[in-house]
Amino acid sequence: MSALDRSTVHHYAKLANLAFSPEQADVMAHELASILEYVNKISELDLSDTEPTFSTFGQGCHTREDRTEEGLGAEEALRNAPDKESQHFLVPKMIHTRELK
Repeated sequence: MSALDRSTVHHYAKLANLAFSPEQADVMAHELASILEYVNKISELDLSDTEPTFSTFGQGCHTREDRTEEGLGAEEALRNAPDKESQHFLVPKMIHTRELK
């Protein structure tokens, strides 16, 4: 396995529409390399004497019956909101869009 470097992390970050500072990219490269190293260790396990597992997919789906319940009104839902406007929660902007090149 080749080592992950800053440019590889920046490439994957761009594909995921993320942005990392050079320092963050170095930390991420180290963390991702550790994860991949662990995955490689797992893939080296000898499982020849291990019975295959089975899927529980065919065992049915146990769900509860749908039922409606009274919800919160806007006034009650917003009662403890730190910042609100009319009938809406106000929150800080978390996603900044940028053009991909």
